Amino acid sequence: MNVRNAIIPGIFFAVVAAGAQSATHTQVAGTILAVRPAANHFILKTDKGETVDVATTDRTVIIHVPPGETDIRKGTKMPFSSLGAGDRVVAFLRGETASSLVVRTKADIEEIQKKELEDWAKRGTLGRVTAVDAAAKTATVAAAGKTYTVQTSEQTQYHRYSPDSANPADARASNFAEIQVGDQMHVLGDKSEDGTTIKAESIYTGMFRQFNAQIISIDAAKGELTVKDLATKKPMVILINADSTMRKVPEMLAQGLARRYGHGGAGGSGIRGRRSGGGAGGPAAGGPAADGPAAGGSGGPGGPGRGGNMDLASILGHLPAMPLSELKPGDAIMVSTTAGSDPSRVTAIMLLAGVEPIITAAPESTRDIFAGWGLGGNGGGGGDQ
Repeated sequence: MNVRNAIIPGIFFAVVAAGAQSATHTQVAGTILAVRPAANHFILKTDKGETVDVATTDRTVIIHVPPGETDIRKGTKMPFSSLGAGDRVVAFLRGETASSLVVRTKADIEEIQKKELEDWAKRGTLGRVTAVDAAAKTATVAAAGKTYTVQTSEQTQYHRYSPDSANPADARASNFAEIQVGDQMHVLGDKSEDGTTIKAESIYTGMFRQFNAQIISIDAAKGELTVKDLATKKPMVILINADSTMRKVPEMLAQGLARRYGHGGAGGSGIRGRRSGGGAGGPAAGGPAADGPAAGGSGGPGGPGRGGNMDLASILGHLPAMPLSELKPGDAIMVSTTAGSDPSRVTAIMLLAGVEPIITAAPESTRDIFAGWGLGGNGGGGGDQ
């Protein structure tokens, strides 16, 4: 997943709109899909998912407010000809004609996204919720072998991942009451001096799954894998989309990880006649489970992770992408997926092939293998210092 295109900075528009709207106008906010210069209008996809034709006249006031500014009075006028697809706009309408537009350009948004990601990399923490105190509105999060108390306030912004997507752009507005034990939590906020408390500014939560599976069949046209969950022995469908990250672990690395995680004995996988055993099935927190000594991390929401497992995460993140065509029936895979609105059909967040030696030696190592490897499938970058 390319998280640089995932975060939508929409808060600014609500701020300026609240101060600029008048009783004689209707207000609509969204992203420009196309501009029709000859007709002096543009097509806007609103934040509610609607498509609206917005007309302008020579009297329409168009204000460009640069990144970093939230005061519309510090904006500058821009011509209609400067509008382009991808620009974010708040339009104040009389009928279908705009009396004024407040604009941030596509380039502005890219700059904002870059700064947001840098902030998440510096002050973000990725972990698994182990306890929730509804009265105090705090959550306990295990990350990078540490335990944090996440303190919320009235200013904290909450987001809940879609059951069918790990893309932050698909997350919906949420609230504290929806946070559950077992959730993956990605929280942005400053840590206390003793490093045990995080004052949450923004929180993304969601329930994800991690398990081992064996491929039964592949439908390349649909981007679907039919697999057998090695823990439950039940068939299910895994969808592969543009946000899915797939890697193949080289044989030498797989053997090394099998020895590393299989130290002390851990049963088998039941693959190709080998010893039978369980997998790391059931709901887990997001990409990395982030609750063990080799887990945790930070980055943008759904972005790269870092922790004690950083070296492995970095190695996995730098492996070349694997096309679907390299998979075949009978292959063993480790996979991190969405929870799925239909649990029998889930979407792959991260998929590792070439892992049969690991699953055979240590079938419950899936959580640790994925630890530190963020939802975007990239290791390293940012993190708990």
